[in-house]
Amino acid sequence: MKMYHQLILTLFLCLLYFLPQAQPKLERVKINKYISMKAPESFIPLGEGELAGRFVTARTPLAMYTSDDLTMELGINATSNLWPEGDLEIIQSFYKASIANLFTEVNFIQEDIREIDGRKFIAFEFVSKVSDEGNTFGGGGTVTKYTFIQYTIVDERVLLFNFTCPSRKRQEWQPIAREIMASIKIK
Repeated sequence: MKMYHQLILTLFLCLLYFLPQAQPKLERVKINKYISMKAPESFIPLGEGELAGRFVTARTPLAMYTSDDLTMELGINATSNLWPEGDLEIIQSFYKASIANLFTEVNFIQEDIREIDGRKFIAFEFVSKVSDEGNTFGGGGTVTKYTFIQYTIVDERVLLFNFTCPSRKRQEWQPIAREIMASIKIK
């Protein structure tokens, strides 16, 4: 009888493991008085102190959200670069080259210029690898991530929106990232 209960418990746990996970719920968030977009309800916004501590850059992101396990990020930033709005093709090739130089390996899933809510965006979706071949950081491993990033120009400044997660979560999060990126509204 005890063995029967253990078998039932094991089958139940296996069933729970293999059942599809519920898709995260998205809610519209207001980044500032001009920008809004959907974000996972479960993501946590980072405060100014956390932003300054995690991102050592000249410009603090406009907003950054992270998953509760800190493995996924959704960020919005404005660059200091000035670009005329008609230069999207030039900007696209500039950022593609920049992305390619940041990683050991990049596999682009898609790259295009698309229109969202009447505004043109440059979109890159890719899987990247960074290898610590020289054991610089003590790990000597490879980090592989899925990223969806979009750029647009507002008042000659480049705004960028990015979603990043471990590549092992890509299958689950890719459709969600696409929905998030398609939801951007800029006044």
